[in-house]
Amino acid sequence: MGIEAFSNYSAAAWRFSEAATQGLVDGKVGRWIAARLSDGSTDGVYYDSRADAVRHQVHESLCCYVIVTPVGMTPKQAESVLKFYRWAYDNGHRILDPEQPDYILPTTNEDMASQLGRLQKGRK
Repeated sequence: MGIEAFSNYSAAAWRFSEAATQGLVDGKVGRWIAARLSDGSTDGVYYDSRADAVRHQVHESLCCYVIVTPVGMTPKQAESVLKFYRWAYDNGHRILDPEQPDYILPTTNEDMASQLGRLQKGRK
């Protein structure tokens, strides 16, 4: 039985959350990790920049890239990040320049719906 049986969040979200929070424990605040969208796992590397994290992946759209923060990441936050990036990549959005800033992720369900709607309209 997987963790999903005891939680509102996927095993991928728990795995991603643990990796991001482990970065805090390991003193890697301000470094970047690449989490696979398929299962939330990482390569275990803390990168100096988002661009470095992107360059070291097989394909940029297989992962999402987040900075290790001083407060770690909850499974709820991880689930939202994974959901957002899966949606963005499934709808044709790509990282055109890894040196440029990434999306600013919404913090509420309403903001998430609004941002996804704006991104979808921008594709047409």
